[in-house]
Amino acid sequence: MRALLLSLMVVAAACRGPEREAPRPAEPAREETPVVELTAEGMSNAEVRTAALTPSALSARLPVIGTLMADPQRVARVGARFSGRVVALRARLGDTVAVGAPLAEIDTVELHQVATEYLTAVARAREATDALERQRALVGERVGSVQELRHLEADAEAATAALHEGEEHLHVLGLTERDIRSLRARTSHGESRSIVRSPIAGRVVAFPLSLGQVVSGTEEVATVALPGAVWAILRVPEADMAQVHPGAAVEVRTAAEPGVALPATLDFVGELVDPTTRMVECRASLAGVGASLRAGMSLAAWITLRSGPAALWIPEESVLTHEASPVVFVQVGERRFSPRPVRVGAPRAGQVPVTAGVAAGDVVVVHGAFSLRGELERASLEED
Repeated sequence: MRALLLSLMVVAAACRGPEREAPRPAEPAREETPVVELTAEGMSNAEVRTAALTPSALSARLPVIGTLMADPQRVARVGARFSGRVVALRARLGDTVAVGAPLAEIDTVELHQVATEYLTAVARAREATDALERQRALVGERVGSVQELRHLEADAEAATAALHEGEEHLHVLGLTERDIRSLRARTSHGESRSIVRSPIAGRVVAFPLSLGQVVSGTEEVATVALPGAVWAILRVPEADMAQVHPGAAVEVRTAAEPGVALPATLDFVGELVDPTTRMVECRASLAGVGASLRAGMSLAAWITLRSGPAALWIPEESVLTHEASPVVFVQVGERRFSPRPVRVGAPRAGQVPVTAGVAAGDVVVVHGAFSLRGELERASLEED
């Protein structure tokens, strides 16, 4: 019986034959990376430009706008300092004047009063000096009082002080030493005029006076400036202030001469943020500028920022959003470009560091990526 069962088992195994392997599931079809291919004309129209990625420490330049402002230390806003009537103009608009040059003559009652007080002080000083000399002679002969001598010495010192005060007042009113000597000689009493003089050497850039005009003594009657003595006042967004520092190199270009780059140095960084514009005013000193620059001119400037860490820096415009992810276009052949997902860091002065997705040596599109994305999306719509 046992032999019969073994025979039946052998026969059954022979009938089954070899075991077949279970069929493997089909592999999913691999998605091909999309590629945008442009013609030579398309490349030219889209202005596509590429660059090979190289790790570097970014030394970016921050573009800002601003205006030119006159250097306050080289501009004099001249006031009359006394009331009266303008009787003579000694300069004209545009004239180049020296320090102390007369600008205008003003007939003022104050000058006549001061001149009279000065002449009185001259007489009193002369009288006090004569009395002091006589008393010194008497004391020397032992017939005069020493106490009286001390009294006369004090009177002479007081008279001299009053005389010096009068001279200073006349200087304030514009009279020179020669004018004062003429006044003491009584050759010009009643003919003296208060003179408005330039406190600096420069060019008369404003002169709002006319003959016969009455001035009160508080208004500006002339502005004298040294040609080319201007500052660049720059308006920096508050978001970029952490990257701006005194001593940074600045390139300035004016609207009048946009092709001329003017070197400057950032010498002041403001502390206050404008509540309306959210800008901070900074000042740059221009070196070797010509007389063609004018205060109030608009300008564009580029501030050199501190170097950032070494990274693969690319322009912000190179990174676009495609299918909800940031991508850059990598050149994969002649006029052939493929979008590649990337991770980027914080932008800085128009540049962003790429932290993942591309490597050093990859050639990426740095200008014209927007046109490539448009071609990619158009091709995708046509396939649908």
